[in-house]
Amino acid sequence: MTYNFKNAWLNITQHKIYSVSVVATLSIVLAALITVLTLAYIMLIKPLPYPDQTRLVKAEYAQIDSTGTLNTRAFNYPALIDLYKNHNVFEQVALVYYAQQRLDDVAGLPIVNTSFVTPQWFDLFAIKLHLGRGFSETEKLDSFNPVAVISYQTWINDFAGKEDIIGQRLSVGGQQFKIIGVAAANFKAPALIKTGQETAIWLPWDYNLTSEEAKPFWWNRYSDSHFVAKLPSNISLEQASKTLSQYVDNVWQQHITTEAFFSGWHIQLELNSLQNVILKETPKNIYWLILAVLGLVIIACVNISNVFIVRTAARKHTLALSAAVGATRFILFKLFWLEIVLLIGSASFIGLTLSAVILAELSHLAQAILPRASELSVNMASVLIAVLSCLILSTLFAYLCTRIINYRELIGGLKSAGKGKTVQVSKRIWQSLVAFQVAITCTLLFINLLIFNVNNANIKEAFTLPIKQLTSVEINLANYLSADREKANQVLNQAANEIALLPEVAQISRSSSPINDNLITWSLIEVANNKLVLPFGKAVDEHYFSVLKQPILQGRSFSTEDVKSDANVIVINDVLAKQLSSDGNALGMRLSFDITSGRENDLTIIGIVKAMPIPGKALKEPKAFLTRQGYRSFIVELKNNQQLKKQTLNTLLQKIDTGISVHKLESLNSQRDTALFRQYVVSATTIMLIVATIVLTSIGLVSIMRYSVQLRRAEIGIRLCIGAKPLDLFLLVFKQSGAAILIGFLLSDGILFLLQQQLQNIANTVPTLTQLVLFLTTLIFVVTLGAIACYLPLNAQLKRPAISGIQSES
Repeated sequence: MTYNFKNAWLNITQHKIYSVSVVATLSIVLAALITVLTLAYIMLIKPLPYPDQTRLVKAEYAQIDSTGTLNTRAFNYPALIDLYKNHNVFEQVALVYYAQQRLDDVAGLPIVNTSFVTPQWFDLFAIKLHLGRGFSETEKLDSFNPVAVISYQTWINDFAGKEDIIGQRLSVGGQQFKIIGVAAANFKAPALIKTGQETAIWLPWDYNLTSEEAKPFWWNRYSDSHFVAKLPSNISLEQASKTLSQYVDNVWQQHITTEAFFSGWHIQLELNSLQNVILKETPKNIYWLILAVLGLVIIACVNISNVFIVRTAARKHTLALSAAVGATRFILFKLFWLEIVLLIGSASFIGLTLSAVILAELSHLAQAILPRASELSVNMASVLIAVLSCLILSTLFAYLCTRIINYRELIGGLKSAGKGKTVQVSKRIWQSLVAFQVAITCTLLFINLLIFNVNNANIKEAFTLPIKQLTSVEINLANYLSADREKANQVLNQAANEIALLPEVAQISRSSSPINDNLITWSLIEVANNKLVLPFGKAVDEHYFSVLKQPILQGRSFSTEDVKSDANVIVINDVLAKQLSSDGNALGMRLSFDITSGRENDLTIIGIVKAMPIPGKALKEPKAFLTRQGYRSFIVELKNNQQLKKQTLNTLLQKIDTGISVHKLESLNSQRDTALFRQYVVSATTIMLIVATIVLTSIGLVSIMRYSVQLRRAEIGIRLCIGAKPLDLFLLVFKQSGAAILIGFLLSDGILFLLQQQLQNIANTVPTLTQLVLFLTTLIFVVTLGAIACYLPLNAQLKRPAISGIQSES
């Protein structure tokens, strides 16, 4: 065996071009394969780092309207508390309210993520502590014990890692808390609502930011409050959901009997596994990545197969000698396998190293869009993937090399000194290689071109927004201001007026940025026809459309008087207008939240605005706007080449009231880029896949066609000698490949047909004509590539004397 290994290594080192081409091609492809399969393992197979993770679920309070349409998924506060106290199904339950608050005692007044939780939260997710303790019964519901647990990163960054931190006071949003614990450095809280979300401070549930006036209402919705539980091992997700849906609906119905608007509505409690909640749409994207990378692996394998075939043909004398002295086909297989495994083993090692670099970069850069990104690294699964890939590919290639050998002809070739004999590939084999490569290439190119077209269209449309001079400002309110809505409104109005007077400011709207809106559906009735419409609703002031340069297509915008008096008027976009009226003329129509409340409460449509493309969203949504000022959000339009600094704003705001400060200052350009980050990543990935597909296919087809031309060089030489024209010879060679290319097209059509439903989900906004153009572009490219692959080796032979092709076969 040692001798065989040494002999295999000698063969590799003596044929450097052959060895480097195999290792270089497979290193890159295997790096991609190991990276994607490692990603898939972490996202789809690897358990979450929480005990009994398969039994952990998140409850969604789904409100279904009278038409059976989902209106929203969000708990009202009393329903959330009632379910927490009276569920009688779950083994353990916990509540969490997510917020962002100011650290009052830290320089720079940083805004951090806070989580208001019940004590069970620490048990459900096994939060390990670096110092101190977590929440216990002393922090249970309605105990009002002002304590806090901080994350390890917060302890290091904001408190310099002080060992005596336990017992110290911490002011969060104007409220004092005593620090009782520091979470362990390696603990990762579950990102329930936003990928990459990390908690800096855990506070008792009793101090959550739901206003006291809102807590009694059973018809309200709070997207910041969430319910997490552990299922008993003997109850399925479906059973628990069915049982609890009946319970929560009965309780809700008892409390909204006086609300005629909710007549015919009902509640469903949807339970989703914690893993599905965290991963969101990631699995679907990973499956597409796996398919794309497997396509590249197949193309690369076809290319390498051709290299091994040519290499096998060149070793005819050595193989003949081995056969003559008694080497069986199995012994020849072992000789091939030892040489190939050294090559692919080297490629696997390099691929694993490249994958480690790629995964490290992904872990750092993709935390905002990739769940569990912090766990990305080469692990035992990655090593196993590399080893299995090496063994499988080595065995397949060795088997291929053995199969193309005509064992009897090897000995005959030795007896005739090799004249007229060679190890040749049958026409069926190389045509199969061409057809297979064309099929995979057409499929990959079409799918990636389609995805790129969709993403590029969304990106281009987002860049048409006139937002260059716009900045979003979110104000942080201390608890005493949040509790007094009227006082807070006065302070924020004064802040808006003071900001508008700054020399760098052109105008200001006390409204939130449309890019980061988290809007809920409004259930509105068109009064005249009693027709239900479900637009996304938003409260804005009189400057909103002016600041955003959003054109008024019909009617007028809000006036200052409308805003001051909370007038019963409404502005809608053209998408909603077309839903209300086929010609889009909806001016003067009346809408109502509750048709039984009296006509004096109807909302009259006074204006129709052009719908804005929202970055990150493929479709323009129906929207309705009311004359209400945004609670603590501003959109500031700056004068040309001016900037607004956070320090300047904080100085101004602190003079107005120490309870307000800048929560977030961000240009709308930056928000747009953040919203489009996923599209940027997808576009870059598709471009890389397109380029890789083209390069690998080009190499493969040229190699296969070169071998085909070499087999026919005597025929080509004879035809040249009797006066054949180059074009005729090209058509002769290309015609032979045409059948294989046609079969490849048909195979690609079959694959695309099987993926039709999934492709429609991706390309539902792409016109059929555009899809047809993309498919024809793919076909034309592959035919052109096939023609070039035929021409290049033929042209090389045409440059030599015609007689050389005949002589080489003699």
